[in-house]
Amino acid sequence: MVAEKNTSAKPATQPHAGLTLSNGSEPISILLVDDDADCRLLIRDAISDCKVCNKVYEASDGAEALDYLYQRGRFKGVARPGLIYLDIEMPGLNGQETLRQIRANPQFLEIPIVMMTGVSDEQQMKMAAENGANSYTIKPANAEQFLRTVLASTNYWLSIHQSPAHHLRPEDCRR
Repeated sequence: MVAEKNTSAKPATQPHAGLTLSNGSEPISILLVDDDADCRLLIRDAISDCKVCNKVYEASDGAEALDYLYQRGRFKGVARPGLIYLDIEMPGLNGQETLRQIRANPQFLEIPIVMMTGVSDEQQMKMAAENGANSYTIKPANAEQFLRTVLASTNYWLSIHQSPAHHLRPEDCRR
């Protein structure tokens, strides 16, 4: 099944009943960057299975991801992502170069970027770390394992990981 490309600034998924994770008063949006529409569909399905209602936006390549982040063209006024899933092997602007360009702008440094790729190569992993990726995750060939991987990663970055921009209130912490 091939998902249609989202051609508007509307999210690829709409919120449903369940958990909506926020950064202060604003819900956290998720940006999927992958040239494979089927992979984007699997990732969206896995995020939905997390019972997370956050909006999911899509970009089919690195240039489109940068347009999203800089709110150019059809992405004017879209929500700033709180999490980015970024593929490596894409035509045009590949994932490593997209990552470098995102991390070159200080306003995007705090956004977690998960490299979600089929490339199991130590050199690519090292390069991703050097370029500022927060995580490097392999897309398993098995669809069920792929869904579990996305579920675990989404859960970690949206609900477990703590950062200055996204954290529990001091009164909610156990000392």
